[in-house]
Amino acid sequence: MSLASGTRLGPYQILSPLGAGGMGEVYRARDTRLGREVAVKVLPQHLSSSREDHARFEREAKTISNLNHPHICVLHDVGREGDTNFLVMELVEGETLAQRLSRGPLPLADVLKLGAQIADALSRAHRAGVVHRDLKPGNVMLTKSGAKLLDFGLARGSGKARWEMGDMTATAPAQQEPITAKGTVVGTFQYMAPEQLEGKEADARSDIWALGCVLYEMATGKRAFEGSTAASVISAIMRDQPREMSVLAPLAPPAFERAVRQCLAKDPDDRWQSAGDLQREVLWITEVGSCAGVPVPVAARIGGRERIAWTLVSVAVIALAAGLILQPRQRPQMVAFELPAPPQVRGVDLPRISPDGTMLAFNATDSSGISSLWVRPMNSLEARCLPGTEGAGRPFWSPDSRDLAYFAGSKLWRIAVDGGAPVGLCSLETAGDGSWGKGGVILFDGLSTDSVRMVSASGGTVMGAVRLDRSAGETGASWPQFLPDGRHFLYIAYAQMPDSGILKVGSLDSKNVKSLGPVPSRVEYAAGYLLFVSGGTLIARPFDPKAIKFTGEPVTVTQHVEFDPGGSARFSVSTEGTLVFHSGAKPPERRLVWLDRRGQRLGAVGAPGYYDYPALSPDGGRLAVRLSDWSRARGDLWLWDLNRNLESRFTFTNGIDPAQAWSPDGVVRAPAWSPDGNRIAYSRENGASCDIFVKSTEGAAGESILCSSNENKIVYDWSADGAWILYMQYPVVAENVNIDIYALALTHPVRTFPVVTNRFTNKHPVFSPDGNWLAYDSDETGRFEVYVQAFREQGPRWRVSTQGGTRPFWRRNGREIFYLGLDGEMMSVAVEPGIAPRFGLPHKLFDSPGPNHFGYTYFPTRDGQRFLFVVPEGKGGPGSTTVVLNWPCLIRRK
Repeated sequence: MSLASGTRLGPYQILSPLGAGGMGEVYRARDTRLGREVAVKVLPQHLSSSREDHARFEREAKTISNLNHPHICVLHDVGREGDTNFLVMELVEGETLAQRLSRGPLPLADVLKLGAQIADALSRAHRAGVVHRDLKPGNVMLTKSGAKLLDFGLARGSGKARWEMGDMTATAPAQQEPITAKGTVVGTFQYMAPEQLEGKEADARSDIWALGCVLYEMATGKRAFEGSTAASVISAIMRDQPREMSVLAPLAPPAFERAVRQCLAKDPDDRWQSAGDLQREVLWITEVGSCAGVPVPVAARIGGRERIAWTLVSVAVIALAAGLILQPRQRPQMVAFELPAPPQVRGVDLPRISPDGTMLAFNATDSSGISSLWVRPMNSLEARCLPGTEGAGRPFWSPDSRDLAYFAGSKLWRIAVDGGAPVGLCSLETAGDGSWGKGGVILFDGLSTDSVRMVSASGGTVMGAVRLDRSAGETGASWPQFLPDGRHFLYIAYAQMPDSGILKVGSLDSKNVKSLGPVPSRVEYAAGYLLFVSGGTLIARPFDPKAIKFTGEPVTVTQHVEFDPGGSARFSVSTEGTLVFHSGAKPPERRLVWLDRRGQRLGAVGAPGYYDYPALSPDGGRLAVRLSDWSRARGDLWLWDLNRNLESRFTFTNGIDPAQAWSPDGVVRAPAWSPDGNRIAYSRENGASCDIFVKSTEGAAGESILCSSNENKIVYDWSADGAWILYMQYPVVAENVNIDIYALALTHPVRTFPVVTNRFTNKHPVFSPDGNWLAYDSDETGRFEVYVQAFREQGPRWRVSTQGGTRPFWRRNGREIFYLGLDGEMMSVAVEPGIAPRFGLPHKLFDSPGPNHFGYTYFPTRDGQRFLFVVPEGKGGPGSTTVVLNWPCLIRRK
């Protein structure tokens, strides 16, 4: 049975399908009495004649009605319309855990938080005498408020009841997933306990087994038990143990792996005996951190877990050092653990490890809100505050690991870590970042300066260290970092480009500068590698500091490293092989929100996620948008059917290693629809450059390349006659930073034509509806303004904006242009079409709800009555400090 939109079930009006399984079809519906949207679950017609299936359906209603818990779906109503039985439940917005796992494992903090919530929901169900019997990622919904446990279609009350093997596929989803990537058998028995597979009675401990499978998959991205056939999966469940979690998720606490293995004990008597006990264990692991599970006397837990955590860290460091001394021929092993913040502070930021790896420095804020500089010797149980460093920012170490330099109160300071008063070295306008070389020279930048400067480590005159190449459009330089010789140094040169800066190598002894190419964050050198962060993934690329050249391809070190688009990345490496980074600081998600011409919210599309580059189809019925996986800094295009509120993935490039690209902007971006809506052109990284590809929106045809060259090309618009595509072009290496506008003629073969080429930055080109005119923005006046000019021939040009503007769009009737003001205002300009169009004065419609992220934050409907904006939502997630000893082992063992 498939219910059409508009069908009435009592007071509930069907809107669109949400999904289907063996025990029911689920629809989005509107409660016409209360005016709210709900989820309606209907028993399929092919099961409606089965007395057993009717009983199961009624059992689910009774089961859910007895469960009231924040992490279990709420039952609103039950009913019958003709021969159709239905349940009415809360409409849970979000994505299933299975959908989230399709993009890889979850961050450890999310695994622990969600795992505790699921365990809490199971505990509530078990206390009510209800066994779920079908816990799996597809039955867990991830929402803004956390996890929601769904689908009690196979649940039963405690007592005597048996489940035959024939029911094993009863909950197979309508769109089934294979057991493995190459498997051919579908079903849900990957999460069934051994006693269930033997046909024995399932109890609460069977749910605990399933939760163990789910926790394992959340942490590792792999199923606990896999196989190419049903028989091989069942055999693995009955006889095998999952692969060690420490191999697949090296930063998972030992106690967490032990807790999951206890869930997966073959004998139910050896498992956790209640979900409540498991929940408390997960909460304890969350509180203690990654050190949880290192063997210590149980009695040592009493008296403060913070002190225990520091003790465990010291034990790990000392044990590793002793092992290296006593067994010098043994290959070094990687050790990773998390450092909790000192109990007297509220937060830790900017961790920096000393060059010799013996001390950690960081900024910390106390309960009064004052930020100071703290140090923690790695062989000590305590961290201590350095007196006199109130307001300190961005510390960095001296080469001998005895002193720290830092910024505070418009000055650069140094302080000995073993005691003494701070010493002022020089004045500066604003704090930046710095590096201390072996020759006694300190390099530093500043937020209000446009270059890197230097001063003696003893203080004195400040001099310039970097000369900007103004002819190439360089506007600033920052993030200096000395190489081992203490004379050459790395820095990043910036221009008015929408992507990353250019990594360069300068010298104290020469004005010669060498360019190494684009880089998305600040860079550090250690152990023969340059390390940087691309969208949260720490990357290492082999580098010869003497020859000043790369010697190999980039490789991934670890994920979830805190970063921001300005180039800051919270990691630090020592010369002897210790890595420290701030992790888990998840940026806020974004929401696709509809606004009217007054800026009033009309609704949203999909669940929160990391969206950008929205583009509506010509008929307005579909949306193309990039959805990124924050943990891997990779993004793909997805399509939304706005009429049915259904989404589908359009491109499949998340398998590309983020180490293979410098760009922080992901692999795929900038979709543009063909005028008939049957194809989408987009830009995708293709080797060293970003090229233009096209793919059909119908069927399973693959992508094809339209234009390839040594320059980066970013698509913006497709003409209404289907003959032209507009794109922005700029060089991969910033020897010339002009950003120009080109047109791609879709002839055979395709040809490219320059449209706007000059020494300025020209972006966001869009066609007028008749194809005769071009709107774009340019910084030729010193700030971005919106212009209109003829497309195919030389002619007049008009400036449309008056106080700055970016990202223009034409209304379909050609009588209005929209653009964003530089402060994010949604602006409108009236247009009188003609041989020489006339433009009115701009006026503000409303203030946009999100930041102007290079103008990729909105898309208007063709009639100009609604606007789809990408809006930040929430505050992101908390962070933690992670230490990795012998971090190069992470690379060598891959």
